[in-house]
Amino acid sequence: MTLRRLEFGYYPEQFEINAGPISVHPLAGLPEIVCQVEASDGISNGWIYARPQSECRTILNNTNRIFGLPKTHILIHKKADTDKHIAFHIWTFSFFSGLRLTPTEAGFLDATPLKPGSLVDFVPSTCADLTKSVELSEKFWSDHRSFPERARWVQAIIHALFLGQNPRNLQFESFLFLYTAFDACYKLVSSLQQGTPQLPHSRRIEWMCAQLCITAPDWARSDSEVARLRNSTVHEGLFMGEPLGFGLHGIGTDINLILEMQALLCRFVVALLGDKQTDYVRSPIDTRQKFSLKLT
Repeated sequence: MTLRRLEFGYYPEQFEINAGPISVHPLAGLPEIVCQVEASDGISNGWIYARPQSECRTILNNTNRIFGLPKTHILIHKKADTDKHIAFHIWTFSFFSGLRLTPTEAGFLDATPLKPGSLVDFVPSTCADLTKSVELSEKFWSDHRSFPERARWVQAIIHALFLGQNPRNLQFESFLFLYTAFDACYKLVSSLQQGTPQLPHSRRIEWMCAQLCITAPDWARSDSEVARLRNSTVHEGLFMGEPLGFGLHGIGTDINLILEMQALLCRFVVALLGDKQTDYVRSPIDTRQKFSLKLT
């Protein structure tokens, strides 16, 4: 174990965290960095988008999909195992802050929001809960140090959850990203539950809800609608019975499947990182309401 530090961004607010061997501090010049970013081109409704490349490029290669933003904070871990250990903390802190954060030079794909809380449906109750989130992540890493794939699955879930929320996604694209996140959840839950039999897609989400003490939504129950939709989308190229992009789910109903998938995934991540007891995990998913997250 050794002291490791990693600068990351983009987080537009001043905050500090001290959680045992881990601390987070803002970099110098944060207000100027925020002003610079907020004055950038390509911002719409709180999201910043990748900039087009030179117009001299061919029409088939005229978008730079991967882009960077300035670093705003530094995470210091006095007893980190490896660089992957500290990078794991940045992924999980991204989740709890509801904002994509990265230590890389170009860690954003297509678009990212600029306001904390944009990518989750909860708000930490107090600053102490952000500190608790760091402690929760550290405990997960320590408990599963011998199974590094489990930390990678957590990162994959968070990344797919975030990718599924790009405002420019077509509905079937968001669906596929979010279902991919559920598949990663299944790998992680199966790994944690030794001896779990291989389940068909039609039973996986309901089974995971049972393991995590969450009431399964109707669309995720056995022989579920979401599994049938996944099957036709992946294997037949049909979404809601139409070629990809020509059909929409929920027309004429009050069901917002994409919103509920996002919300259920958020609850899965909190529970999988180790807090099944918080009231948030059992809160409704069929609403746009933001919930208070008080970690236990």
